[in-house]
Amino acid sequence: MAEQGTTKKRKFKFKLRKSHIIALRVALVVLVILVLFFMAAETLGLASVSKINDNVRSFFTSLTPGEGYPYKINSSSVRQMDVLNGNIFVLTNGETMSLDSTAKVVKNASHTYSTPVMSINNGKAIVFNRDDNRYRVENRTETLYTGETATTEKIITCAIGKSGNIAIATTCDSAVSKLSVLNNNYKKEVYAWKCASDSIIAVSLSDNGKYAAVAVIGARDGEIFSKIYIFDFEYQDPVSTFEYPGTAIIDLNFVTNNKVVAIGDNLISFIDDLDEKEDKSYESNTLSNYCFAEDGTTVLVLSEYGSTNSQILTSYTKSFGVAFEEKLTSSVKSIHAANSRVSVLLDGEVLVYKGNGKLYKDYVTESNAISVFNIGKNTYVYSMGKISKCTETK
Repeated sequence: MAEQGTTKKRKFKFKLRKSHIIALRVALVVLVILVLFFMAAETLGLASVSKINDNVRSFFTSLTPGEGYPYKINSSSVRQMDVLNGNIFVLTNGETMSLDSTAKVVKNASHTYSTPVMSINNGKAIVFNRDDNRYRVENRTETLYTGETATTEKIITCAIGKSGNIAIATTCDSAVSKLSVLNNNYKKEVYAWKCASDSIIAVSLSDNGKYAAVAVIGARDGEIFSKIYIFDFEYQDPVSTFEYPGTAIIDLNFVTNNKVVAIGDNLISFIDDLDEKEDKSYESNTLSNYCFAEDGTTVLVLSEYGSTNSQILTSYTKSFGVAFEEKLTSSVKSIHAANSRVSVLLDGEVLVYKGNGKLYKDYVTESNAISVFNIGKNTYVYSMGKISKCTETK
């Protein structure tokens, strides 16, 4: 018999589902990232803010991954391909495109450049229209700045520094060529120099943003003649000048704040303390390939006696020492150095070396492969019509 006047009370228990826990964790991560972003905006300036903003955008895009590699691509439109802050960054005739580790397109930005070229450093790319006056700065998720040089100053080459500043080499009405260095806001010119008689061919900026190395090329008495100038932005005139008669310097790179490596058609030049150089001739060998890594590694490939079937691969440390040297009996199609590894694309295979020269991986790849990239512990190959992740080993 039921008791009169007694009220039964139901007790409800609130239980978090797994989906709720995941959502809360995601919200917490987003909150922390946003707090860091606003702190950076207050204290660190534009360069740090853009980097944090890039990480925020990348985080959100990673919540919905892509379909994985291989990724199909129209090879007829590809101009350049490289690695940008862990993503594969592609420059085509009509756009730039950023692919993450799942082959998801996290950004594509169209352009109307007739001769597009890009240079990448420390998570940013400067994309420019050679022989025109337009350029822009990008990271893997957004376009940070769009600019133009004077109408009569056509761009020859550009570089972006680790500190975020940019260098633009152009033609000039009152000289053969001109160097302009802009700060990391891209709005203020912090240095300018005109070269009266020679054309700037390459430029590099030091990591601390204080120096520039510039290679120029011209002719003396019917012979190719190159010079390298080192500039300290606190002084108008170069602090050092190096001459290379009979040599065409084609590229250079700051490997530390006071060390520069220059690649010539017949020698490699090591500039120490910004005022002393040591040249190493290729002798009877010919330049086949080279690359610079952001950690200061320089990799050089020479064809022994001009033979494509006898290649000498040499990896130099940022202190100019030889990290390792390998002789290869197949033509080197592409090389890429990053993350303390050197990947070498041959005909039908990719050799991946550790920084000390020990063979880490030997991958099988297609014979129509064009270029190779390291991202972390993974290796990717660009072949006709697709980008693939290397998985099959010999």
